[in-house]
Amino acid sequence: MINNCCTRFNKLDRIRLKTNCILVFFLLGSAVLSAQIEHFDIILFGDKIGEMTVSREAKPDGSQFYIIESKSKAKILWISRDNYSHYETVYKNGKFFSSIYKEIENDKVNRWGNTQWDGSKYVVENYHGKKSFTETPAFTIVNLYFDEVKKMNRVFYDTEAEFVSVEHTDENTLEFKTSDGHRNVYHFVNGKIQQVDVHVSFATVKIVRVN
Repeated sequence: MINNCCTRFNKLDRIRLKTNCILVFFLLGSAVLSAQIEHFDIILFGDKIGEMTVSREAKPDGSQFYIIESKSKAKILWISRDNYSHYETVYKNGKFFSSIYKEIENDKVNRWGNTQWDGSKYVVENYHGKKSFTETPAFTIVNLYFDEVKKMNRVFYDTEAEFVSVEHTDENTLEFKTSDGHRNVYHFVNGKIQQVDVHVSFATVKIVRVN
């Protein structure tokens, strides 16, 4: 009788263990399917000075949540620059809903900005001041990393909260200039960004895909 009880308990334990394993694998699989992360190195004058990650996550309410985060440190013209930037954007029902941007250099906030849909217009508050607009951006910066961009002629540049024209210089390259003085060139292979060249006043910063 004791043996029969032990046998029943062992069977129950095995069933519970199998059920728990299936649940764990299901949860891990769901996490992998809902979150995507891309990694890049930041290169200046041939040396790696930092890293950047770009992620996209599907939320339970159907919205898409994106983060672009970078950290870099370099000495430029005898001046040490420790830079950190964090950018978040949200899409709801396939439509751009909001974005938040902050750039910190040497422990001081250099640039920042918030753009939010209020139901009738987009309201912007950033380091320049306040403004609003009604045009829904067809493309924002995050689309460059995850979506088809062959039809991109304008992009909403969240950092300065402005629309800029996009030039397709060849089948796998596009570029645009922004009011902050940057010329950004994006290089694609099989539809995915492989490298971004950010031309600034003193040099060209390269952002190179790792994975």
